[in-house]
Amino acid sequence: MWLLKGPIVTLKLTCVASLLATALLSSSLSAEPITFTDVTGQTITLPAPPMRIVTLPNPAASTVIALDGKADRIVGMNEGSKRAFAGGMMGVMFPEAAGITSDILAESGGWMPNVEAIAALHPDLVIQWGQRGDDIVAPLRNAGLPVALMVGGGNSGTEELARENMRMAAEITGQMEKFDQLIAWRDRVMDELAAGFEQAGEIDKPRILHLRSAKTKLTATGERSYQNVFIELVGGQNGAAGLGVDGTVSAEQILEWNPDIILLSAAEGDAGLEAIYDDSLLSKLDAAKNRRVYKTPQGGYIWDSASHESPFTWMWLANLAHPDLFHFDLRQELRDGFGLLYAYDLSEDQIDRILRLDVNGKQQGYQVFAAK
Repeated sequence: MWLLKGPIVTLKLTCVASLLATALLSSSLSAEPITFTDVTGQTITLPAPPMRIVTLPNPAASTVIALDGKADRIVGMNEGSKRAFAGGMMGVMFPEAAGITSDILAESGGWMPNVEAIAALHPDLVIQWGQRGDDIVAPLRNAGLPVALMVGGGNSGTEELARENMRMAAEITGQMEKFDQLIAWRDRVMDELAAGFEQAGEIDKPRILHLRSAKTKLTATGERSYQNVFIELVGGQNGAAGLGVDGTVSAEQILEWNPDIILLSAAEGDAGLEAIYDDSLLSKLDAAKNRRVYKTPQGGYIWDSASHESPFTWMWLANLAHPDLFHFDLRQELRDGFGLLYAYDLSEDQIDRILRLDVNGKQQGYQVFAAK
């Protein structure tokens, strides 16, 4: 009998493999087509929900992962996204993302796709910037790759476009219920801000300057930036209004503006508060004298860009801009928000890291964010 045992086992294994292959094929064939609208209004139909996605815009990878709750759909992201993952909490929460390739752009710092490298990843969908010229989109479509477009993320755009980018990610990943929860969260924070201002009546609006870069050059964001959106939302006035989206400025120009608060971008990881305090001119600003210079926090994404985490930015800046008016418990908001966004339980040390207590801890008003 033992002579027959080997062939019988082999036959059984072969049958199991055959059944598994048949089940997988059947599952693939039975997958329902997916139709969604990108942020430019283009209707896209795919034969099945995309399981291999390449993202070229900086915020796209983290937005898709936040809505999906996992990182396994992303097979390619640009190098800016990967730096944000490494510098923030995304790399901690989704360590497998460290292996995602970022060699998908034709040149560093641009948006022209490396079509050959992207095609080699066999993507079901490529997400690219819209309204930045057809030259960065056409090569992908000419290669037969399905493309969906985001608009207005990062430094430019509006709250409406930020929501549309999230909506598209939710439709792609089948997470519309979670999207509704995130929109309700944004609306709740906006309503609390509006109620606070209504109750306060007339307020003094601090002049807030956001510096996109502060180390090798000074780049301020103007009235057509997303930074302007949240500056005005929290009852501030943009010190660089008139620049458009952004523009290179001099220290002398900033001295003339003399802002009450300066925000340094989280995207410029190597620029700390010394960019202001160690400068012979900028250190004379009211913001510097009153210690109201802050390095913007970074959670799953950079807080001073339009993203799914923007309500954190609004509450953080509202507490700093109007400490007598707003008292958001940002540490609890972070625990609740990260549970909703990422199903992740933050430790106290991780909250300190997100809020940059080591950098900002001695700045005016920042003690409100320390652990009780």
